Amino acid sequence: MIDPRAEAVLLRSAGAEGGGWQDRTAEVGAYRVDGDRTLVRFGRSDTTYRYGVGKVLVLRRPQQAVLSDGMWVEVHGRRIRDATAAYRFSGSAGTWVRIFWGRGAGEAHRLFPEQAVRISGGVEQTPRAADVMAYWRKIVAALPVGKDGPNPLQYPYSQLGAVHPDSVLARYLRGEPIGGGEPCAAAIFPFSSNVSQRSAVETALRSPVSVIEGPPGTGKTQTILNIIASLIAQPGLSVGVVAFSNSAVDNVREKLEKAGVGYTVANLGREEKRREFYGGQAARNSTVEEMLAAPPAEPPDPVEVTALGRELESLQRSEWALAALRRDAAAHRLEREHFEEFLRGQTAPDLGGLPLLRRSSSTMLDLLAEMAVEMRRPRGFQWFRDLRRWFKYGSLRGLRAETTDVVLALQRAFYDRRIEELDAEIAAHEQTLRDGDLRGLLGRHRELSVRVFHAGLRQRYQGRRRVEHPVGASRRDFRTFSADYPVILSTCHSLRGSIGEDQLLDYLIIDEASQADLLTSALALASCRRVVVVGDERQLPPIIEERAAEAAAPPAAPYDYRSHSILSALRQLYGEQLPVTLLREHYRCDPAIIDFCNEKFYGGQLIPLKPGPPAERPMVLVRTAEGNHMRQFSDGGRVNQREIDVIVNEVLPELCAGVPGAEIGITTPYRRQGDQLTTALRSRGIESDTVHKYQGREKRVVIMSAVLDDTASGRRGVQFADDARLVNVAVSRASERFILVTGHRMLPTSRNLRDLMGYIRYRDPAQLVDSAIVSVFDLLYRDYSARLRPLAERLRGDIAQRSEDIVWTVVRELLDREPYLGFKAVPQVLLRHLVPAGADLSEREAEFVRRGSSVDILVYNGITRVPLLAIEVDGFAFHADSPVQRARDALKDRILGGIGLPLLRLPTTGSGEAELIKAALDRALERTA
Repeated sequence: MIDPRAEAVLLRSAGAEGGGWQDRTAEVGAYRVDGDRTLVRFGRSDTTYRYGVGKVLVLRRPQQAVLSDGMWVEVHGRRIRDATAAYRFSGSAGTWVRIFWGRGAGEAHRLFPEQAVRISGGVEQTPRAADVMAYWRKIVAALPVGKDGPNPLQYPYSQLGAVHPDSVLARYLRGEPIGGGEPCAAAIFPFSSNVSQRSAVETALRSPVSVIEGPPGTGKTQTILNIIASLIAQPGLSVGVVAFSNSAVDNVREKLEKAGVGYTVANLGREEKRREFYGGQAARNSTVEEMLAAPPAEPPDPVEVTALGRELESLQRSEWALAALRRDAAAHRLEREHFEEFLRGQTAPDLGGLPLLRRSSSTMLDLLAEMAVEMRRPRGFQWFRDLRRWFKYGSLRGLRAETTDVVLALQRAFYDRRIEELDAEIAAHEQTLRDGDLRGLLGRHRELSVRVFHAGLRQRYQGRRRVEHPVGASRRDFRTFSADYPVILSTCHSLRGSIGEDQLLDYLIIDEASQADLLTSALALASCRRVVVVGDERQLPPIIEERAAEAAAPPAAPYDYRSHSILSALRQLYGEQLPVTLLREHYRCDPAIIDFCNEKFYGGQLIPLKPGPPAERPMVLVRTAEGNHMRQFSDGGRVNQREIDVIVNEVLPELCAGVPGAEIGITTPYRRQGDQLTTALRSRGIESDTVHKYQGREKRVVIMSAVLDDTASGRRGVQFADDARLVNVAVSRASERFILVTGHRMLPTSRNLRDLMGYIRYRDPAQLVDSAIVSVFDLLYRDYSARLRPLAERLRGDIAQRSEDIVWTVVRELLDREPYLGFKAVPQVLLRHLVPAGADLSEREAEFVRRGSSVDILVYNGITRVPLLAIEVDGFAFHADSPVQRARDALKDRILGGIGLPLLRLPTTGSGEAELIKAALDRALERTA
């Protein structure tokens, strides 16, 4: 017999692969070339066959490739799992590769055209990938056994041998660049869309790895559906969807079924879901036949769709601007309400009839800035300044900033004028949207997208015979199966088992990715060529097995099981190279509710677009009676019966009247408190659960029980209950009203919950408690400071001013860092704005405040508007070398001390300002946390 490792005998046969050549090496006993003919003896027979020129091809002296463990061998896209060797033969009929697989008596071989064969080095043969996989496998081996047997990760990891070199997991393990290029499919939007969602879909279709940051209520599911539609409208493409919770995947399935395209979906998660899927094929096939039998809709003109998309984006950006204006107007109205409360008992002259009141609000701020600078300048040439001011502002009837009374009157006028301007801008934008018919345009764009979508589905199924796939077909013949069912729903654990260990989806969408741990996510990444990771790092992280995490140390930070979800891991690995799209438009919550999350956690990037008027008292703070009411159990559980009683007897009847029980949710950081509430509310149909269980859900009204009190045990629990992601999730579940129930002292050692309480109290002045300090007028100083600093720099160039600029720069840089994010700073804040009208001041102190003294820089909490720290920059000649100024400084120190506002003085002759400011900010943190 011919040695298949040394020679190959091919006979030309019509229809055989490789251009008509067929491998017959295993059958040939011997051969001899005789002139223009080749004599071939098959097997042990004595019969010899003669073949003419071009009918027989003998290939000799191959190049040998011995295959090591972990190498990837693939023929026509199908992996040969136990390949042992490969031999490359070349000749006039091209290049061929003989692959051997199996061992001993079970060894087999076959010859393939080279273009059908792919042999590549194993992913785990690269050092980093090998180290990461070894690290993960150690953790998996250490995972505890559950009541139902071994941990669900252990079996799939035992089956995860060689990693497909084209998979996202291979890219991630090797740290390969993301790259990108032309989109693999045209973006369509049959499930409607907004500006951010369209950008997210287009980015996902261009990039092999992309992230969609989906804060609460921003339409993550809608975006996922549009990605799916764009992919499956392209015949041949497949897409999988997995998520941390079954409800998220079921939501996608239900939406596709509602849209009439449920026949594209294979729900292959748990065993019962697989049985249900395979048993329902006949009905789905009938739906496909009905779809194909219906008259096809005329495909839309691509030019019209493109033009419509541009027009829609322009109008939706106007909608963004309108939302920002409404938010700004509401904020100014609220701040004016606080300002009017502050003015009670104050003296402010009547400005009626002043021409300035008919000018813009920015003109009023210009005058205020000039007055502020004038109060710090010599009195000479006043006549000249009055004349120049008359030309700029009109008659001011002798108004001068000799006291802050005039300033307060102008500031009141500023609020009124600014609100008038904002209302006018709002009306203009509303008219623009009405004229442009935004709703009609959205409907038209969606209608055209639906037509494109259905045309793509018709093309996918046209000419294909309907079959009922046998159970397990998704594993055995995934290509044929996915042509009929291009949308695969599964879990991260079972995806590889659902489609076959060596098959790849064209796309995978991982929803709720902030809760998906690395071990689980890696299994899913092994089964896809491209991935779209959808989640929100500002929501709850994955729950990990701490003891298992101690089994090994991570070889590199982006692969650390303990520290990362798949979302945060990709961010750390790729940094700025990672394509990330933030969904900005928010539709769920009342603007007052989401504005807390927006300012506290999202840097003000969200755009509240919830339709309808704002709710009445959307955020409420309820404090229990004085006393420590929390009880901690030996297992770590905590219960606060007083908060339960307040919720049952006061909050529900008084603040939730008329709201059906099914639309009320009660949440808490602690499982035992949730169970106690469930027992107390069993007959009312009101659901109570932990914050972790509420992620991804919403209720009209959400009540949060903080549980903790001010005992030592309560303070020890603050780190868990005060977690920023937990607070973000709890608040953003409520669409109409959020109610926080907490102890009388309001958790003084917390930071995020304290900010939440301060925010609620600021939003509802009726809930304000007596305070020795007035809230900072944030909007007033925001715009005022933008004018004051450039003006002061032009008019003053002394050392003190330059020193103040340096300190201002240091403060701003510090406030951009953790843990000071959320703090703000403004310059030249009047003492009169910080001292309440009823403060206990001596006559001299009161006059000092009234005459316009200010602090150089004020740092305050941007969420609660509470002042935290005053900073004074003291020039040597003006302060240390001036007895008069030293007396004024002492007076200011006493006033600020009397209202409890810390003061940091920085001499211009000193050094180490950054360290001193940082230490003062740290002390401010301790007082607010």
